[in-house]
This record gives sequence, structure tokens and C-alpha cells, in this order.
Amino acid sequence: MNRKKYPVVNIGTTSLLTVFVILCMVTFAALSWLTAVRNAQLNERVQERTEAWYQAANAAYEKIAEIDETLQEYRADGRWEQAPPEYSFSIPIDENSKLRVRLTTHAPDSETSALYTIAEFSEVSVREWDGDNSIRLFPADGGL
Repeated sequence: MNRKKYPVVNIGTTSLLTVFVILCMVTFAALSWLTAVRNAQLNERVQERTEAWYQAANAAYEKIAEIDETLQEYRADGRWEQAPPEYSFSIPIDENSKLRVRLTTHAPDSETSALYTIAEFSEVSVREWDGDNSIRLFPADGGL
């Protein structure tokens, strides 16, 4: 009585392995697609934020140019003593932040010397910071 020996791997194991591999590939494809969508959304938000910052910076430079013209007039008219020692202004970037600019004026040494120094050109938050990020894990009465 000779019995035939069957191989250890039969058709059921191969099919199961194929289904598992396909399931892994579909899962990986879905995760890749979701990551791509989230990255696209993040890129859009970053682009909007960057554009808003540059618009605020351009507006600040225009305001600085106006101040420079005013200071040039003070110097040309010989009224430098009437020039304020400091200029400061803020330009909104978005609902959460603004661009704060502060210029410090100084007496000109010559016709070509600078009339001011940019002492501050920074982005600041306009919202009040709330550091309470606590999460209630258990009920207050201690019961579960």
C-alpha cells in the first residue's frame, strides 16, 4: 500500500495568501491616497498663509516708504527736531496674527545716511493664549 504524499502547500493556502497580499495592497493604496489628499490640503493652507504674510509685508513696506518720505521732508526743511523718535504700526495678516513694525528715527549724519532703523518687524498673535488643554479621563465623582 503505497500512499501518495501531498505537498504541504495546497491551493487553499495559496489563495489565502493571494487575498492577504491584495488586501495589503488595497490598504496601502488607500492610505497613500489619504496622505496625498491631506498633504494637498496642508499645502493649500500654507500657500494661503504665506500669501497673506507677503501681502501684509508689502503693505508694511509701503507704509515704511511713506514714513521715509515724511522723514526726508523733515530733513530737507530743517525741521528734524519735530520728527517723532519712533514710529510703530501693525498690519493684520489674518484673524489670528498681525505684523508689528517699529521704526526708530535718528538724526542724519550726512545727505545719504539712513534716517531710521527698523527695530521690529515681527509677526505676533492677536489671540489670547489658553494653555488649558486638559482632558477629563475619569468622572469627577470617581465612579466608572
